[in-house]
Amino acid sequence: MELTLSQTIAIEDLKQKLADNFPEYSVKNAFLNKKTLRITQGMNQVVVGQLKNQKMICVGNLNMLDLRIFIPFIIGMAFFLITGFLFLIVMMQIKKKEYKAMEETIGAYLQNTYTSNT
Repeated sequence: MELTLSQTIAIEDLKQKLADNFPEYSVKNAFLNKKTLRITQGMNQVVVGQLKNQKMICVGNLNMLDLRIFIPFIIGMAFFLITGFLFLIVMMQIKKKEYKAMEETIGAYLQNTYTSNT
């Protein structure tokens, strides 16, 4: 959601007002961005930020920093990488004879063509 503001709002004032009005939510500055707020409750979050042209954005999404989502996500990425590297190693071993033979053929051609036979 995008809101048009009549005046600029100080982020620290907004943070305090949101914390007072919504005590059941956790209100923090966003990671590496002091002009944006994260309002979280469990796996849900709303990101509030002020744009340069007197507009404010308010976007709800999944809280990826919640450990119930973050840890399975990291484990899934690790399995993806491990299986990818495992597949690569297996395929390299299976095709090793073929690419070594191709390497020798092309190497022999290059040696015969571009080296001096003295």
